[in-house]
Amino acid sequence: MFTLLRRKVKAGILLYSLLMVAVFALVLQFYLGRVVAVEQKHQAQRASSQAYLMAKVVDKFAKEHSGQMHFDKGKAQYHIQGQHIHITVTLANQKEFQYQFHRNDEND
Repeated sequence: MFTLLRRKVKAGILLYSLLMVAVFALVLQFYLGRVVAVEQKHQAQRASSQAYLMAKVVDKFAKEHSGQMHFDKGKAQYHIQGQHIHITVTLANQKEFQYQFHRNDEND
């Protein structure tokens, strides 16, 4: 009888430890998924900010009707139509961003 009780206790401890490992694995999986999602969001936001800054520089220094400017992080093509400038920024990782700004008389 004593041996039977001892085996039940060992089996209970084993089941409990397996349950705790499963719970820990689920929590870890959720945490790592969130970390990856936050990092991807950060990279997308950084790429968007770089492209926007490049477009603002092009808007400020563009003098011709159309042209292209090269930067360390990519290139920007622009085309001026009336009071608007259309800018397409292509980053080094081939992501494209398009912007349209209203041009004031001071930019011309």
